[in-house]
Amino acid sequence: MKNEYHAIFGTGPLGLAIMDQLIQEGKNVLLVNTSGKADVPPSVKVIKGDATKLESVMDICNSHKISVLYHCLGLPYSSWAELFPIMMDNIIEAAAIQQIKIVYADNLYAYGPHDKPLNENASYNTVGMKTKVRAEVATKLMNAHKSGKVQATIGRGTDFYGPRVKTSALGQQVIKNLMEGKPADLLGNPDTKHSYIFIRDFAKGLIMLGEHEDALGEIWHIPTNEPNTTRTIVQKVADELGTTPKYRVAGKFIVNIAGLFNSDMKELKELMYQHLYDFVVDSKKFKGKFPISITPQDEAIRQTVDWYKTAYK
Repeated sequence: MKNEYHAIFGTGPLGLAIMDQLIQEGKNVLLVNTSGKADVPPSVKVIKGDATKLESVMDICNSHKISVLYHCLGLPYSSWAELFPIMMDNIIEAAAIQQIKIVYADNLYAYGPHDKPLNENASYNTVGMKTKVRAEVATKLMNAHKSGKVQATIGRGTDFYGPRVKTSALGQQVIKNLMEGKPADLLGNPDTKHSYIFIRDFAKGLIMLGEHEDALGEIWHIPTNEPNTTRTIVQKVADELGTTPKYRVAGKFIVNIAGLFNSDMKELKELMYQHLYDFVVDSKKFKGKFPISITPQDEAIRQTVDWYKTAYK
């Protein structure tokens, strides 16, 4: 309904990509972040909120007519174990009272390492804090749905790239570096297959889950292009930029050593399996149920590079 809000908790690249798509669909959009500020069109309402505090989430849900709540909140890795479960608890509690549908934008960490393409039935093979927390939070939401407390669905996406995306495997460490004549910084083995998702396709898929009742109560992998090697994708970026790529690759040994001195590198150790071996996402379930159109990879790269050229001109 036109007078209802689609609320997006989190104004990172994914939350803003969802906003863009909802605006195109003529929806009323409410953005929630800890500052109450965001560089968005005037039609979008931005309010201050803290999902780690139940009273804050309650106040937002009680004072606005919200039909769907998109949970796109991020945190520094160091805060995950303490705060991610609390945020999910608070969102569930507030949404339950006002009967607000929850769409949780998740990643693939919960599965941990597997030696075949990941589908929604893959077991949770947690190997550290980040994989364990993601599994815990997703299970918490699905259990709340099964108990009848809330209506919820989970849309999972692999590593994303696109406009506004800076801190990712295909973010500024690759694209901005190539623009400046520097080597692209890569992890693991760039010649293994890796599924990457264009952020606008991720947003589109999440919105579709929010629009379909038969998406509720289940986990869905948002479709992406066929997996390519990271080296092939970086070459496509370089071609779009009109340059010849150079590479600086941090393998397992380098990450282990650097992790002794650098907290960011230390956090990557747990996730190196995604970059050392083929990391492929199976999204047949979603494609068999919902009519989504995926952006061709070359076009997605062009849109991404165009954004970078504007942002870093």
